[in-house]
Amino acid sequence: MAFILSLQHQSGSVVRTASRTITPVNQTATARPQLPGLDGLRALAVIGVLAFHDNRLNGGFLGVDLFFALSGFLITTLLIDELQRTNSIDLIGFWGRRLRRLLPAVMVLLVVVVVFFRLFADTGQWIIARDDVVWSQFYMANWHQIYSGSGYWDAFAAPSAFEHLWSLAIEEQFYLVWPVLVIVAWRIGRARGLTALTSIGIVTSFMAMLAIYNGGDPTRVYMGTDTRSFSLLCGAFVALPAVRRAVTGGIQKFRNIASGLTVVLILVIGLMWFTVDGQSQWLFRGGLFAHSIASALLAVLVASSSTKLSVVFSWRPLAYIGRLSYALYLWHWPVYIFCTHDRLDINGLALTAIRLAITFALSIASYFLIEQPIRHNAKWAHGSQGRRVFVATSLAAIVIWALIAVPKTTNKVSADALTSAVATTSSVPIASTTTTPQETLPPVTSIYYLGDSVAYDMWPAIEAELKAAGVTANSGAFGGVGVVPTDVNTSPLQSLATELDRHYSDLLILQLSVWDAQQDEKNQQAALDDLAKFVADRNLRLVFVSFPSISADRSEPGQISLEDNARTIANQSDGSIIYLDQRSVLGDAFTVDIDGDGNPERKRDGIHVCPTGALRSAQWLIQELSTRFEGIATPADVSWVIGDWAQDSRYDSPPGACAPL
Repeated sequence: MAFILSLQHQSGSVVRTASRTITPVNQTATARPQLPGLDGLRALAVIGVLAFHDNRLNGGFLGVDLFFALSGFLITTLLIDELQRTNSIDLIGFWGRRLRRLLPAVMVLLVVVVVFFRLFADTGQWIIARDDVVWSQFYMANWHQIYSGSGYWDAFAAPSAFEHLWSLAIEEQFYLVWPVLVIVAWRIGRARGLTALTSIGIVTSFMAMLAIYNGGDPTRVYMGTDTRSFSLLCGAFVALPAVRRAVTGGIQKFRNIASGLTVVLILVIGLMWFTVDGQSQWLFRGGLFAHSIASALLAVLVASSSTKLSVVFSWRPLAYIGRLSYALYLWHWPVYIFCTHDRLDINGLALTAIRLAITFALSIASYFLIEQPIRHNAKWAHGSQGRRVFVATSLAAIVIWALIAVPKTTNKVSADALTSAVATTSSVPIASTTTTPQETLPPVTSIYYLGDSVAYDMWPAIEAELKAAGVTANSGAFGGVGVVPTDVNTSPLQSLATELDRHYSDLLILQLSVWDAQQDEKNQQAALDDLAKFVADRNLRLVFVSFPSISADRSEPGQISLEDNARTIANQSDGSIIYLDQRSVLGDAFTVDIDGDGNPERKRDGIHVCPTGALRSAQWLIQELSTRFEGIATPADVSWVIGDWAQDSRYDSPPGACAPL
């Protein structure tokens, strides 16, 4: 963003951006066109988002899509208005106004939240916020979240206070590029050039979403600027002169039909908000695009008419919320993730009321003390003085981030902590049904370990111990892995067969998958039966490992049936299939710090493990296996315990997940 600063100019200077000289920024008609009802639509958009984040409106996240359409419509309306008057666009003035409108409130938010969370929030919360703040300051939050590897729809278990700023990053990136493209298109073909540019942009962005989305985690296409630009461009399209003239003329000629269409659009959008699931595949194969079109049409109809519906959207309380919408969007999410049931011991509507009261108080303060004064009355925010203020505040923020630095490692795993974990693990009674090795079966020569992200976090400790014991082991554990066929993985056993052939393993350990627990019992049973047959045909041994204790809000309804089916298959086998319950070592109920030493065994997300938790599970698992299978023994040398495995980056995902309490 720093390079944008150099584009700002002193009030009263002359700027040449096209073929002719234009008037100074303070003399151009920058007043916003009178578009009745848009504040009301903004209010509905922010209400949807607030309700979604309070778990009260399934599809309320689509309010962001409505915001995008409104922004594209309004910004393009302003740009075209300036083009028609001056035959050019004052880029410097445009970018300066956008910065004065958006940046001050964001900077205050970032500083206040980081400092407040450092003083009062949990360690993990402030570390995540601090890790994200620089990206948020420079409007790159969306790409940071995409490439950090954390899925948006799975992130609310350990959320960042700045997670919601991904949408502002997309808008700011759009504001940076779109005016330049508009100038080029106008110079090439005027109105027709703009129509061609907008149409090509919409199609290209939507095709990018279709091409990139593979049916799995939608974070990349949901947060990518390239794959979400069509939402802004749909709004831009209905701002084109020909479209506006057609809409205005149609409304004047067919007022009742226009009112009816407006009602239909409201009903369609409302239905989506109440029913859509954010991970539904159809949403990213056309659903979001359809919603963007509906939002853009609604925006232009409301803005271009003087019907009773426009009057409704201009209703003073609704319009007031709309004017506060930017501040409400900025402040609500940090408030929500700090004001939780666990922290306040309040739930339900009372918790919602507290969250909203704090959010509105902060938003009103932001609007009247920061946004409006700087936007309209602060002469120091313009020209060379504005540039100096911008540089000074940006540097001051960076100094604050440096003073509140994230530790080089957030695991804080010491030799004492790990050694203590070994002692604790060795004292845990082993829950077993068989205590002697299976003498009729040949010794185990190689192990293959399979599971989802829970197993993925367990693996470094298991691998380190098996390596110390001289046992060959390989892992196929990774997020999303399961044995029940899905639309994404239609033939999991074929994939498993390929891996087993490559590694020549004779013992398969399956950490039961949360992904499989999301499937219905019939499909679970069929998949486990197929797995048992697969194991028998290949003369393998199979070990089912139960789920670790999982927090109530992360549990899946199919966990019990999946474990029961696995246990039944093991009980009916000839001893080549066994079932182990690791809750005997990680506890019957989820606890972040099992032994209370301040060094967490479990991640704060309610499901995964930290190094000391992985160590507990590994020690328990290898000890269990050694009592059942020849070829496996606990290592005599325990120096592996304090090896490099505990510093694996997965234990710092998300940042602060395993930070000391």
